[in-house]
Amino acid sequence: MTSAAVRWAVSVGLALGAVSALSAEAPWLAERVEVTATRMPEPVDNVPASISVISGDELRARGALDLRTALSLFAGVEGSPGGDGGPAGTVPSLWGLREADAFLLVVDNIPWGGAFNPATPSVDLTGVEKIEVLRGAAPVMFGATSFVGVIHVVHYAAGQMPGRMGLSVGTYGSRGASLTTNLPALGDYRQSLAVNVERRGFAEDRTDFERAHAVYRGALQLADSKLHIDGDVSILPQSPSGNYLLRDGRDIHPEIPDAANYNPAGAKLNQKRYHLAVGLDGRGDLGEWALTLAATRTEDDILRGFLRGDAFAAPPDAGVGDGFQADGFTQNRTLTDVYFDAHVTKDLTSSVSLTYGIDHLHGEGRESAINFGYCTSLSGIEQACDGAHHADEIVSSSDRRDFSGAYAQADIKASDVVDILLGARLNHTRETAKGLAIDNTGEEPVVAFDGADARTTTRLTGLAGLSWHAWKSGTNGLTLYADYRNSVKPLAIDFGPEAEVEVLRPETANSYEAGLKTQLLDGVWDLDASVFQMDFRNGLTYADDGAGNFVRVNGGQTRFKGFEVESTFELRSDLRLSAHYANHDARFVSLTRDNGADAAGNHVEMSPRQLAGVGLLFGQPAGTTASVVLTYVGDRYLNKSNSVRVGGYTTLDAAVGVHFGKFSIRLAGYNLTDRRDATSESDLHEAVTVTGTAGYYRLPGRTAMLTIGFDLPQ
Repeated sequence: MTSAAVRWAVSVGLALGAVSALSAEAPWLAERVEVTATRMPEPVDNVPASISVISGDELRARGALDLRTALSLFAGVEGSPGGDGGPAGTVPSLWGLREADAFLLVVDNIPWGGAFNPATPSVDLTGVEKIEVLRGAAPVMFGATSFVGVIHVVHYAAGQMPGRMGLSVGTYGSRGASLTTNLPALGDYRQSLAVNVERRGFAEDRTDFERAHAVYRGALQLADSKLHIDGDVSILPQSPSGNYLLRDGRDIHPEIPDAANYNPAGAKLNQKRYHLAVGLDGRGDLGEWALTLAATRTEDDILRGFLRGDAFAAPPDAGVGDGFQADGFTQNRTLTDVYFDAHVTKDLTSSVSLTYGIDHLHGEGRESAINFGYCTSLSGIEQACDGAHHADEIVSSSDRRDFSGAYAQADIKASDVVDILLGARLNHTRETAKGLAIDNTGEEPVVAFDGADARTTTRLTGLAGLSWHAWKSGTNGLTLYADYRNSVKPLAIDFGPEAEVEVLRPETANSYEAGLKTQLLDGVWDLDASVFQMDFRNGLTYADDGAGNFVRVNGGQTRFKGFEVESTFELRSDLRLSAHYANHDARFVSLTRDNGADAAGNHVEMSPRQLAGVGLLFGQPAGTTASVVLTYVGDRYLNKSNSVRVGGYTTLDAAVGVHFGKFSIRLAGYNLTDRRDATSESDLHEAVTVTGTAGYYRLPGRTAMLTIGFDLPQ
């Protein structure tokens, strides 16, 4: 047995031993109430959709540091770490679709990332009360922003933050300090604060991130209403990973070491993000009403690069093509988001509740970049070569998006056992974009592109769902549900270092879902099973422009279908077994690749057919906690032509903690199987290298974290 296997076996044995040896007390369980689908607290079993909830207490007991570990026991959900957003980012996958913008990220009822891509790097789990995951689109309440699901991160309300202080130390120089507390009340004004300062290191050379993050929540009870003030500041310097699984056509480059970093020297992905939200809600003659206004400013300072597919076709000093083996860029980027929502919920009768409102989401992004070439060695050390870091191309671009909507959703309790949900939304979208590129490779600079584009779209979306409480006996019950959802979303803007702009028609999707939710054995066994199908149209594809060039056009169609099962079983009052399985079939119905080849009938790249997981969770509110979580990701194709297929992999996370008096100590290990498989494809790689190759981010290697905590007086 190898030393790695020995370490893995010892880790599993210690965690399982800790679980089996502990005594029984009350568990920490997530409350089965959601706010994502309805805006108002609603029992999960009443909502005709598949929804999962994890409590903040469980997140902390399992030592969950990111969305991968937080979502690892949800059926059909992958929280792939890293991605183009840097090592602090995540590229989740739901319903078999892994795209950075296919899902909606919400933090405390605010779309996080605004009109562009979800801002996953800024997600910090310090001070989080719970996370809700809604599978499928949210076409009414949050508008043109989601196809496959919503991930909603909810912090503790103002004045209700548990008082805790923690110090952490871990592998690869990781360390951190956190504080959550309620600040002194100012009369009727309640306020709380969550602060986290950390450094996280990784197995790859020169790969880490530092985070300074603070969340402030304030609330003032007025005569007939309540004022809310939320602030979020995130300072996030990152040294991005430059270690990829590199594909050139059908060839995978096995010579690339697991820990090498092929970014240029001094690579950085530094972000500053400032967010302020003000809300007012209350109850009056109209019903329960709420007003929200939020503004966010994001500033990025970037230097990074990507290997070419032919990078190792010749020695580093021999040169390849134009003499370089990698392409890089420097970039300054700013994003401004403004979100406004006003809605009312009123009980029209004892059995009919209506929520209606308007919202507006404004996003404006600007970037300026310089593209260059450079040389690197096999070990990832940048090499000196003629012309390196010359400003080959100078680009700038901007994009402005405005999403306006009027929506209404009715919750109809047709009888004691039938609940109907009907919703509609009128979307009005306006997008304008422009770009400029200067070719600086010749004797004189030449304008290579100077253009602009715009599009306005008005479209109706909606949903219809039904829940039938088929059986109820005490805490036991069976609910059957089905729903239809129609959604729309503009194509993604990744703000890479290119200037070419073209505003295509928005993508659309029709999705169908049916399932059951049941509790048996006096609530000991809980199960949620569902089947789904989503027909995705108007996707990005390519067409011959008549001159032999394949250009971007709408027309791609994809079908996602499958089934998912998620279950928990209380072995004892403090010991819970969780398991899930998903079978996904994601295929192109109509798609032309950028080389003109037809991909119809092929599997969607990076979409595994099977996902599964099992977790054993032990918890005492004031005692000992332990967890073992094993997850499996099945084989998948890396490319649209389905010529490169890779096998599945299994990861193991484990944690054990002890709480004594006001003190606690927790040891957590992540990816103890030390798998380094490809988890997400880089959208920037091909755009930057323009060589027809692809780069895939790997799963971070094995890490561990020791945390010492102290409960503060409240």
